[in-house]
Amino acid sequence: MMRFSSIALGLILVSNAMAESKGLSDVYNLAVANDPALRAQIAVRDASGALGEQIRGTRGLIADATVSGKGTQNLKTDDDYRTATLSLTLTMPLYDQGLDASIESQDAVVREADASLAAFRQSHIISVTDRYFAVLSAEQDLVATQAEVEAFESQLEQASERLTVGIGTRVDVDQARARLDLSQVGLISAEVALDTAISDLEQLVDAPILDLSDLGEGFAADIHRSLDNHLEMSVDKHPDVVSEQESYQSALADLDEARAETIPTLAVSSTFSVSDTSGSDTAATNASARSNVLSLTLSAPIYTNGVAAAKFDVAKASVVRAEANLAKARREVRGGMQKAFRNLGASARTVEARRLAIVSAASRVEATEAAYAVGSGDIVEVLNAKKDLFAAERDFAKARYTHVIRQLEFDQAIGDLSESAVARIDKYLVQ
Repeated sequence: MMRFSSIALGLILVSNAMAESKGLSDVYNLAVANDPALRAQIAVRDASGALGEQIRGTRGLIADATVSGKGTQNLKTDDDYRTATLSLTLTMPLYDQGLDASIESQDAVVREADASLAAFRQSHIISVTDRYFAVLSAEQDLVATQAEVEAFESQLEQASERLTVGIGTRVDVDQARARLDLSQVGLISAEVALDTAISDLEQLVDAPILDLSDLGEGFAADIHRSLDNHLEMSVDKHPDVVSEQESYQSALADLDEARAETIPTLAVSSTFSVSDTSGSDTAATNASARSNVLSLTLSAPIYTNGVAAAKFDVAKASVVRAEANLAKARREVRGGMQKAFRNLGASARTVEARRLAIVSAASRVEATEAAYAVGSGDIVEVLNAKKDLFAAERDFAKARYTHVIRQLEFDQAIGDLSESAVARIDKYLVQ
């Protein structure tokens, strides 16, 4: 079967026969480098961090410098002179509860962006792996469909021969031809499905995909990890929950900021300036001056026409919404863990069942071939048995692919899917 599969795929992908096959790590690295959706998510995280630094910078000392020059012409005295001024202003807030709340809110937004990026990276691993094995699955479908076409071609040939020698009927020939026609339609669909799967993967990695490594015999479709007994701790650490938790913290800080709209602020500033006037015919005009002004500013809102109260109500409603979203995320993550674990167990049992189906199909092939060899069997039965064996091997391979995805989905449900999982799977791939 493996030799037949290699030959069949070689005929389909003849232009790629000499190409070195890519493993999952190779494809994943291409996706990381070339997927614009991932770059966009990273940019969102970076923008949040930069905005946090921008807001935090307003709490410290700010220095502004101004240099100016002007020329004056006194038409009455026919006197021309020039004045240059340099000023340096230092400003620092001493007490601003609204600013502190704004900084705290943005810090939470940054942590939320980090958690969202972590969740996106995990989904990205699933997406790349799913498309990778979708190509291999489509190849398996194509091989099995080709085997089916060959079996029906042989059946049509035998039916025609039987009709020629007078031991068959026209109905048998027509039925065999109909089955062959339907299988050829299926072959066209399988070819299109393979092309589509390859195109989807190439779109993700922005590179041509020539050949992919397949799962070797060493891959065991087992339950690689159990559901942690400390379920709630795992829920709390999940990126989706962390993201909503930080969103909730940001909403609380926004509420404090809105409340601070009615609280006074205090700031200190110092302005040092130097000016020099020269070129005048009047000696008193040519002079230099230095000054330093120290200011302490207390600002307090007196009347906002309901604006401050409205901002507070909006912020309060946002807190309620964020708290509800957090509770929803916890429930979804908890349920997702349990569902992913059940799916993992089901796929492991499915792989074992598919393996046993191959044993049964192989036994049937041996039995029909033995019967045909002694003249008590029919070649059609042999061909049908071989076709079923190809289908069983296809289903077994696809069940293993599904189990790989289920393993990663369970890791994602737990919240700790990483690139190490890609490397772990890559060890079992062979050219």
